[in-house]
This record gives sequence, C-alpha cells and structure tokens, in this order.
Amino acid sequence: MRIGFIGAGKVGTNLGRYFRSKDFPIVGYYSRNYENAVAASRQTNSRAFTDLKECIEACDWLFITVPDDQIAAVWSEAEAFVSVEQFIFHCSGAKSSLIFATDKGVSCFSLHPLAAFANKEMSLTQLADTAFTLDGTKNVEQVEQALAPLGNPIAVIASEEKVLYHAACVFASNLVVGLSATAEELFVASGLPNEFAKKAWRQLFSQNIQNLLVMSPSDALTGPVERNDLSTVSDHLAALPPESVEIYRELTKKLLQIAAEKHPERDYRPMERKLDQ
Repeated sequence: MRIGFIGAGKVGTNLGRYFRSKDFPIVGYYSRNYENAVAASRQTNSRAFTDLKECIEACDWLFITVPDDQIAAVWSEAEAFVSVEQFIFHCSGAKSSLIFATDKGVSCFSLHPLAAFANKEMSLTQLADTAFTLDGTKNVEQVEQALAPLGNPIAVIASEEKVLYHAACVFASNLVVGLSATAEELFVASGLPNEFAKKAWRQLFSQNIQNLLVMSPSDALTGPVERNDLSTVSDHLAALPPESVEIYRELTKKLLQIAAEKHPERDYRPMERKLDQ
C-alpha cells in the first residue's frame, strides 16, 4: 500500500507524518506550490513530484488533501490518470466520497480526522488519539482493515450524513473559538485590563474541558442554570450587549434541558419563560 498526496498543506503533511510513523509507506507529494511538496516530502522521507501523472501512478492510495472547494476541480484533473485498482481519498468533514464523480469503477473514500490542524507539525501523540470517520463507495471494510494497525478509533458514516456530522465537529471545535473570543471581549468590556482579560478565562476553560473529558455533559454542568438561579440569568441578559444576547439565550436553553434532566425535582419553568421572552 503506497500512499501519495495531492496537496501538501497542514492536513496532508500531518497525515503523511503520522502514516510514516506507523510504517505506512509514503510515496510523496504533488502540490501546485512545489516548495510545499518539498517541505512535506522532507518530513516524511518521501519524494516531491513535479508531475501530477507521475505522482498518481506511483501510489496505490491517493489522498487529495486540498481545501474542500478545490476537491472537485483537482479530481477532474487527476481522474484521467487514475486506474481502477487505486483507492482515492479526500479528508473533508463536510464532503462525502460521492464528490468523486466517476464512471471508472474506482473505489472512492472520505477519511476525516476529528482534529484541529493548526500547523504542519501537530504532535504525533495527539494524532494517535484522533478519531476518524470513513465513508466510501465500495471496499470500505478493506480500508478499515488496512487502517486497523494505526490503532485509531474509526467509524463508518453514511455519505448523506456527512454535513450534519461536520456541523457537530464545528460545534466541538470552531464555535468554541468563537465563544472564547466572546468571553475575552466581555472581560474587557467589564473594565478588566486587556492582558488580564486575555488570560483570565483560560484556567476556567481548561478546567471545564478536563471535566468534560472524564464526565458526561450533565455531570460536568455547573453554574447559575444548574442552580436554577433565575435572578443571575436575568441579570446576564440585561447586561449583555445585543450581539451576545442571542448566543447566550440559545446556549442557555440547551443547558436548561440538561439541568432539567439532571434535577427533575427542580422547577425550571420560570427560567424557561424568561429565555423565551
């Protein structure tokens, strides 16, 4: 199983590094930016290709690791050089394997790592703990078996469920960044010094993450919603700037559902009515 990549960005480079660390043979990289291909090949002890056709023909598994909106265009260029024996992958969370429209009978897949690739040198230990989802047009079990030596959790997902699945990833990843930025802005708005505000939320955030890693969301829930502290929630709604009120309101409704299940003996209806106003 020789693995090649079209695209030498953060995802392609990190996956190549990880596969290589697990003794999966990496053929090399092709990229429109040849310097990126060279950099990725050096990190994976592989080759930087200058010719797309040569790269494709050198591998058994081809990963197209380009931005989502470029996958179809790159595939339209690459398909002519692909043989029916090869397996073709992309790593998009939102796009399914069906983006590889073809009548050549090629086995096509989406293998998505649930990881935040902030740079090209992600910790291999982090990658070892990363879960993957897999969808494919055929030979899915064969790919699962081939990837088993990695030791990563891998779940098969239906192609038609990819968009909903990816939205869940965004809630767990990107939207958390938005919430953190909002918290920092509110700290500053409350009169705290900028430097203090940039750091003050981090320990609280870290403690919650650690709790969520070992507890259910219900067990990890603390704060005014769980305590059924209507006056505090009301004060928050009155104090928040308009652009933050709806974020607070909708997320608090979700917390209210969790709290009500956790404490069925408490009457949360007054808080629910307040949130619906």
